[in-house]
Amino acid sequence: MSEVREIVTRAVLAKGRKNIKVCETIPLEQQPYSVLGCWVINHEFEAVQDQKQVNLTGSFEIDIWYAYDNNTKTDIARTTTKYQTVIKVKDIVCDATTDHTDVIVRILQQPTCTNACIKENAIEVEVVFDALAEIIGETKMMVNVYSCNDNIDPIDNLENEINEDFIPEN
Repeated sequence: MSEVREIVTRAVLAKGRKNIKVCETIPLEQQPYSVLGCWVINHEFEAVQDQKQVNLTGSFEIDIWYAYDNNTKTDIARTTTKYQTVIKVKDIVCDATTDHTDVIVRILQQPTCTNACIKENAIEVEVVFDALAEIIGETKMMVNVYSCNDNIDPIDNLENEINEDFIPEN
């Protein structure tokens, strides 16, 4: 026989995902001849819920290795880039029991340089990454509860079931 009970639990109330693209122009002292490499490191971010969206702000460091003076010398340019974006979330559960919610943001794809090109005395860099935002809160659920009427043998009877002659002696 089953009965239905109502329980309160924490669950994902809303979820959203966004592909974020950041373009940054980094001025250089020398006239660049070629871009030899680009790294994006030290990504930090913070998320705040605002109604049906999550405001994501953060920063990362861009390091560009480039050649100049007709490819005879190299240098590294560093800059810290800040960004701000909005991730729209879609409701999964409509009946939250309280207004207190938590926001969890996961970076699904770390910031990566997808394009770096020379523009006069600067290098224009394009960085992309993916973020997933979840809003966690309390909600109610209805669950079926079944009683278990199985007769469980006590553990004490386990010793009586052991066959000591199972392994033959040589």
